Amino acid sequence: MLTRRFLRVKAFKILFSYAYSDNDSLIHAEKELNVSLEKTYDLYHFLFSAIIAVADYAEGRILTGLKKFKPTVSELNPNRKFVNNSLIALIRAHKALQQHCNERNLNWRNYPETIRTIYHNMLERPYYKNYMSSEDNSYEEDHRFVNNFFKNEFEEVEKVEYLLEEMSAYWSDDTGFVLSAILQTLETFHPDRQAALMPIFRAKEDKEFAIELLRHSMIHFKEYTKMSQQFVQNWESDRIAYVDLALIVMGIAEAIYFPSIPVKVTINEYVEIAKYYSTRNSHVFVNGVLDKILQNLLKEGTIIKTGRGLIQETINKK
Repeated sequence: MLTRRFLRVKAFKILFSYAYSDNDSLIHAEKELNVSLEKTYDLYHFLFSAIIAVADYAEGRILTGLKKFKPTVSELNPNRKFVNNSLIALIRAHKALQQHCNERNLNWRNYPETIRTIYHNMLERPYYKNYMSSEDNSYEEDHRFVNNFFKNEFEEVEKVEYLLEEMSAYWSDDTGFVLSAILQTLETFHPDRQAALMPIFRAKEDKEFAIELLRHSMIHFKEYTKMSQQFVQNWESDRIAYVDLALIVMGIAEAIYFPSIPVKVTINEYVEIAKYYSTRNSHVFVNGVLDKILQNLLKEGTIIKTGRGLIQETINKK
């Protein structure tokens, strides 16, 4: 589930918070990184289960209407297409999803106002109105609806954003990534087979990558900061954005300590992160400085790449 870029971002956030504070404990930083990654996996399960809570809320409204002393015609003949959605039924029955939510106390019943907001927002969406009025009762139609639900009901919804921020500081900026993972997971659901949720790491080496990247960046932070200053013309160290400096330090650490990752990949990754987390032109600055530093380290032999195509890259730089 967690991509290498996402792991870089998580490690960067921890590095940034520790490098510019009085707390330089590597042990604490690594523990915080682990917690942050686990919290993202919690968010994946929590948001996934939201559609069950919304369907339950809709079911409750139908039952309330039927119990009225004088129900309306529409209340006596409710449209149950949403609450009977076949994909929602599969999600509801998924044991691993329910087990994780129960073990981690991720329960939407604790947040009825947010569920109510999501439900009423959904009622106004064209995708919902089209779905409820359609005579197509196929699984494919149900699947399209659930996809649209996750594409529309969480990002840029103020009440949802506020709730997630209140529940965990680690969930900042995670919603878009997690929703993308949910949409990918939905493709594995089918009435004829058991769907599998994504594992927290795509490969067993990924967790080690994140921890080692943070560790080497923290250990060598001052050293790589001084190194960076040698390649920054007409800039005083205190004028360089702290975010940019942290990204450059991480780029150096990655290039040196991960011989199987091409230098070009490393540079591109931190340039992309700079576009999102730093100032308007920071990606240009990070690209230029990091490229100069890594080319110099390649020529010195400090960076040695291994694996197909990477040995030649190292030779060409000498």
